[in-house]
Parts: sequence; C-alpha cells; structure tokens
Amino acid sequence: MESQTVGKHGDPSLNEDGLFIGSAYVAVIDGVTSKAEYDLWHPSPGVVAKDTLLAALRDCDAKDAATPAADMTGMAPTVEYSGSSGYDDRNDGDNGNKHDDFPNGPDSTNALIPFDMRGMQHALDSALLAQYSCNSSQSAEFFATHPVERLQANAVVYSAPRHEIWLFGDCQAIVNGMQIPTVKRVDMLLADLRSFVAQADPTADSRAAILPFLRVQSRFANHPGEFGYFVFDGYTDPNWPIRIIPVKPGDEVILASDGYPHLLPTLAESETALQEIRRTDSQLIGEYRSTKGFLPGSDAFDDRTYIRFIA
Repeated sequence: MESQTVGKHGDPSLNEDGLFIGSAYVAVIDGVTSKAEYDLWHPSPGVVAKDTLLAALRDCDAKDAATPAADMTGMAPTVEYSGSSGYDDRNDGDNGNKHDDFPNGPDSTNALIPFDMRGMQHALDSALLAQYSCNSSQSAEFFATHPVERLQANAVVYSAPRHEIWLFGDCQAIVNGMQIPTVKRVDMLLADLRSFVAQADPTADSRAAILPFLRVQSRFANHPGEFGYFVFDGYTDPNWPIRIIPVKPGDEVILASDGYPHLLPTLAESETALQEIRRTDSQLIGEYRSTKGFLPGSDAFDDRTYIRFIA
C-alpha cells in the first residue's frame, strides 16, 4: 500500500536500511551503524551487511516463490540488489554457533517446503558468515574473535508461505494496529548514559563519550543474559528465542526499522511524529532517548524504512 526507505545521509548509496518485496517474502533490513576500530568494509559495514542480506533474501524468495502458499501478487520489487550470498556450515566462532542445527535451511532437499523461521535465520546468518572469508584485509578467524568488526544487521521478515512475521532483532512490526515491542535492554542503558553525559555537559560530544561502551556492547551479541541481544553477524544462536507473529489473509501489516521512534498506522503519521521529536528534542536525550541524535541539518537520526500492506 505504501513504502519508503530513506538514508540519514541523503545519499542512497550510504543507506544502511534495505527494503525487500518479493513473491514470497517482504522484509525490512537494518544494517547496524559501525562502531568498528578498523576500516574493513566499504562503504560501511552496515551497507555491506544490508546488501548481503538482500541478496540472500532474493535467493530464498526464488526458492519459495513456487510454493503453493506464496502469493504476493501486485507487490513488485522496489530495490536493486547487490552483494553476494552463500551458505557456510562451519562451526567456528566464540559462541558455539552451529549452522547445521537448523532443520529447514537452504539445503533442504524438499523444494516444496518453504523456509521456516529457523531456515530463514540460517540463510541470512550464513550469508554474513561467508563474507568473512572474502575480506581482503582480515581472516575469517579474526572476525570470530573481534565481534565489533563483524557485519551486523537486524531484520523483520513477513513470510507469505508461512503466514508469519519473524522479528530478528530490534526492527518493528504492527499487525491490525497492535505493535510488537522490540526494545533491547542494553540500548536503554546506553541511551540513558548518553542522556546523562549530554545533560551534565551540553557542550560534550555525548556520542563519542559512550563509544567505548558501544564497542563493549558487541560482546553481548547473541549471548544470553541481562544485556544479551540477537543480531545477524554470522554467529547467531540457532536456539535464540525469536518472536513469531501469526498473520491471517486480509490483515494489515506494517514493517519498519527503528528509524521511526513512534511507528504509527500510516507513513505520513510516522513521518510527522519523527519531525515533532526533531523539533522538540533533536539530541534525543529527553522523553525518547537514543544512543545518537539527529544529524545537523538532517531530518533523521538514523536510516528509516517503512512498508504497509495487506497480507
């Protein structure tokens, strides 16, 4: 019904968000803003992660578009795909990740069985893992022990064959007006810390002040515990609890990245709410706190993507 993806820098080539509309799947991809110490991915880790997952989704969609339940007629693709995808069943890394633990992954021998949630998790995560073997500056073993240097992305995927929404990380979804919360505990903690710094010293670079902690945060990626969180980085846990939302034919569905602090029933309302926050608290240190504020001269603090459709 309506959709858009807009980068915070105004240059589409730097947009770390991606929108996928296929025959079997609709998805929003949110490449994670880099906190890396090395310059290993160009134009940025978030862009490479986004492009890699879009390419992997294209492969999944080509497989599952032929399943009887897949019917997204009239929703044409609106993005160009780039990057590469591949599947790697290696069991290396620092968190015991086993990519062969997924029962219905991309190597399924029954072409009539559409991907389930774990199969999609495997397909997307394996595509990122494969990228580490292609990096010209560092070995795959380097990325196993340096989580802050990895490609990272979140995603929300609607599966037409399965009639489900899969929330991988902190992207957003609304079904028939009901929003599903996806806030991470560690994000709340660091947003509060940044607000503390900014309020204590309005002249301070509050983002720079919390950057060391943002880098430490990556150590909690895909690890259980109070500050643990899910993110696609090539090392996800195949048993991590993923929110699955059932969807019936005729349901109104909204998928979005976290670039919309207030996700509302229409794109116009969501945009209006975003600009109201910009007007009242452009640093994002008040009622809506974030680990970064609006860029000077920009209408956004993050890349943002929104799509609304009828299942």
